[in-house]
Amino acid sequence: MQERIALDEAAVRRSEAAHVGKVELSKAYEQLGLMYQDMAAWERSEAALQHAISLLGPEPKEDLAVALSDLGNLHILMGKMRESEKEELEALRVRQNLGDRLQIARSWNDLAVLNLKKQKFEKTIDFARRAEAEFVANEKASALDRVSVRLALAEALCSLKDCASTIPMLKATLREATATLRAEELPVGFSNFLLGYAYWKSGEMSLAGEYLERGTTLMSLRLGWGHPAYLKALAHYAQFLRENQRIEAAKVVERQIRQAQAVVDVHSLPTSQGMLSSSGLR
Repeated sequence: MQERIALDEAAVRRSEAAHVGKVELSKAYEQLGLMYQDMAAWERSEAALQHAISLLGPEPKEDLAVALSDLGNLHILMGKMRESEKEELEALRVRQNLGDRLQIARSWNDLAVLNLKKQKFEKTIDFARRAEAEFVANEKASALDRVSVRLALAEALCSLKDCASTIPMLKATLREATATLRAEELPVGFSNFLLGYAYWKSGEMSLAGEYLERGTTLMSLRLGWGHPAYLKALAHYAQFLRENQRIEAAKVVERQIRQAQAVVDVHSLPTSQGMLSSSGLR
């Protein structure tokens, strides 16, 4: 992860030295901001994404909507819900002005995640179903679009104590994620974890453990130790292990959590609230 960040930092320096156009430089800063986000380096990520937006100016364009969306997703993780809502709604307005149905659906997906973190689960389901319908019908939609929105939908339904109904959808989502994405991509790990969580909360203990373990392992390949989604996934996995009388295994996971939290405290990194979140999957 550190090597990837170093490469992105070097790319930004090269772009600035070459006096590239503002759009190209903005994309370099945006990529750097997303890498900082994966490392839970919130303030550096925020600064990079804000600079990416400032380079684009106020003229409606898809690059601006994407950067606003990325900053909004970061602010969800940072617990800055008011700022996130402002940015996600502005991204939606830009996309509506451009008239691109696929991009509008991507904003609906972002708003689904925002409402998930605000624990407004009915609104999450509404936005997610609208986005999913477009992702299914639109041939330009990616597998990642469909996977990410279904994970948000499944998490909302689970939060409303309806995990059992999500299992067929999550199994299909995991198949699509595994078939189309690399194993280290976050949606693959999160799909495994959430399927395990749904099995667990539906009483299917024999099936849950395998997916919970694989999910947290795969999530660790992409996310830094201090990332709240990873820490919360580990906390749920430790709880599952204790419920199944696997006390020594639970202690190992809990020790990992304490070590990660110690690193987070040293760097004064903020954490998010709530269960998990598919924010950052796209």
